[in-house]
Amino acid sequence: MSAGTLALFAGVVMVAYVIPGPDWVVILRHSARSRRAGLVAAAGVQCGLVVHLAAAAFGVSTVLLHSSVAFTMLKIVGAAYLVYLGAHALWRSWHGGDSRMPEKPLPKRMFRQAFLSNVLNPKAALFFVSVLPQFVDPADAAAPQVLTLGLLDIGLGVLWWGLFVLLTARLSGLMRESGPRKVLDRVTGTALVGLGGALVATS
Repeated sequence: MSAGTLALFAGVVMVAYVIPGPDWVVILRHSARSRRAGLVAAAGVQCGLVVHLAAAAFGVSTVLLHSSVAFTMLKIVGAAYLVYLGAHALWRSWHGGDSRMPEKPLPKRMFRQAFLSNVLNPKAALFFVSVLPQFVDPADAAAPQVLTLGLLDIGLGVLWWGLFVLLTARLSGLMRESGPRKVLDRVTGTALVGLGGALVATS
């Protein structure tokens, strides 16, 4: 695998990371509250990608994405989870009580939400079984190349989300006020519900 191929793949990966999606919204929602919360959510997302990489390496993702029934089930479950997260955020914005009170950090819950939102997203699996193989040189063994590209993807994600969290965590002071926190919950909640609906429409 040439350095040019790796550079081109890295460019494609970074474009995919920069474009807003479920991971983007979930991490933003947490990082705007605190840097620690954002980093926990980012770790959950990247661990989800590790699952997709392992599934692609063992052929599980290929089986799922080539079975209309399995793909549809994965879409529905993933969409339902995004809608649930969005509805929860919207509910908090309207019925969350005194949002000036500091939240008790729940790292396990934040990690789980981010992890599941990524693992249940069939588009993440699709990347590993449709985009990534295009950068594999058929003249060499496929498995080491898939592993190299997958780890490069995850490593770039760690750098991207680290920068993303550092930038968006600057909002944490603003989020101590009731009004901005409610607005953030409503915006991210609506975005998650919309992304869930768009996921259902994915063919």
